[in-house]
Amino acid sequence: MKKILFIACSLLALAVSAQAQTKKTKVILLGCFHFDNPGLDVAKFENANILSAKRQEEVLQIVKQLKKFSPSKIFVERTPAGQGKLDSLVQQYKLGKYQLKAGEEEQIGFRLAKELNLPTITGVDYRDSDFPFDSLINSAKAANQFAFLDFIQKSIDSIQQSFNKSLQEKTISQILVQQNSKEAKGFQVSAYLEFLQAGNKDQHVGTYLSSEWWRRNMMIYENILKNLDGKEESILVIFGAGHTALLELMMQYNRNFEIIPLADVLQ
Repeated sequence: MKKILFIACSLLALAVSAQAQTKKTKVILLGCFHFDNPGLDVAKFENANILSAKRQEEVLQIVKQLKKFSPSKIFVERTPAGQGKLDSLVQQYKLGKYQLKAGEEEQIGFRLAKELNLPTITGVDYRDSDFPFDSLINSAKAANQFAFLDFIQKSIDSIQQSFNKSLQEKTISQILVQQNSKEAKGFQVSAYLEFLQAGNKDQHVGTYLSSEWWRRNMMIYENILKNLDGKEESILVIFGAGHTALLELMMQYNRNFEIIPLADVLQ
């Protein structure tokens, strides 16, 4: 009887908690290719020349459209350890004493912070995770998984060719809408599940790599949650598209969030 009463009380507490935030926070997930092209991804892309006059006009248009969304907080792919430097750079930029670099967190995040008079933008990345891609490939070779290796190589080649073609033909806004489509996000999630098959039966490098990727993104999500007070009407998350695909999967189960499709904002 006591056990049943405890469970009933626990469920009641959860119900009360669920009603605590009556108005949902709107969330825009801006899954992005890295404007400054640091070359850290497995696929290698051509430079988008973000600082060129043409691309700057396109970026300003994106900022204008996101401004209408009026996020009260902006989260970016920087670590919490670097928040002090981030705060300083934002303030310098707002005072006209800092020239923006090519990275998306500055090109979009800094500009929006100034336009919306936000005190800063918040770094929520987590990088203390492993990504043993070379070990995964070597394990697959040792297990003679040539069809799997062929799938990986063709996927990388296809991503590179498609993106580089988009750079020649599309605006930054169009590229971002494409990268945040249902199909693109589905691939970002499913690709890591394909890795589970890598290696012999006594090897688990694919599962380890995929679980580390999920863990990193769960830590990012945790950092976002711990920087919210429940009073935010809207927030913007600017991260690599691989991250936002998983973040959306997790956020869709948050009873206090309403995810706004990026295409609704940029189109």
